[in-house]
Amino acid sequence: MKRIFRVPPNGRAGEDGATAQRLLDAAAHEFALHGFQAGRIRDIVDAAGANLAAVNYHFGGKEGLYQATLAHLARRARDEWPFDSPELRAMPPEDQLRAFVRVMLMRYLGGPKASPLSRILAHELLDPTPAFGQILKGVSQPQWARLVQIVRDLLGPRASEDDVSLATLSTASQWVFFLFGRRMFEAVFPALATDPDVVDRLVDHIAFSSIAAMRATRERLEAAPATSRPPRRRAPAEGTEKRRGTAKGEAKDRRI
Repeated sequence: MKRIFRVPPNGRAGEDGATAQRLLDAAAHEFALHGFQAGRIRDIVDAAGANLAAVNYHFGGKEGLYQATLAHLARRARDEWPFDSPELRAMPPEDQLRAFVRVMLMRYLGGPKASPLSRILAHELLDPTPAFGQILKGVSQPQWARLVQIVRDLLGPRASEDDVSLATLSTASQWVFFLFGRRMFEAVFPALATDPDVVDRLVDHIAFSSIAAMRATRERLEAAPATSRPPRRRAPAEGTEKRRGTAKGEAKDRRI
């Protein structure tokens, strides 16, 4: 899979386009349940009311169908649950984080609106295909970049890159759990899992706890003297340690 997030050039319109769309919808369901490797083309075409030849005709085979499905789901996720827009960026950072958390949770726990893309990503994380790198680039990296910027704004200018990275990971882990742990969540906390307001309650909890933690971190950083924080060590440039060792040896020889 060299390319991803594009409709193959032999995609069709009109009646053929309707067949292609049914195949995409059926493939999204199949790949979300079983992943790319275990997903069965036969089950996809049966669910779509099509035949095996239709997959080759529209998408060039299973890999092409997988690529087109990912592209289709990525576009749909951006349209239904956008995580970035001029309107969102105009909000205070606290409200930006709350909106971001809601988008992520709706993709995982949003019932009929939950994105199959999240479950496909879970399969990719456990059993990567050649498409994994492109999924990260096309889907995950823009989300992470946006979250990092929100966290940086919340922590303030005194925060180091390590501070930002740790706070970002801590915040994201609270919803990433549902990518893999939804069944455990439903088994251990059935009353909460079936609460129709579960997403709203989780958004409130995650946003409140994360913002409180980052406010405390910002206060600590701003209260500390500017010189009290040790500088971050940088990895030595290639060959530096060797040159240092040579210089020490030469100095020792001169003393002898």
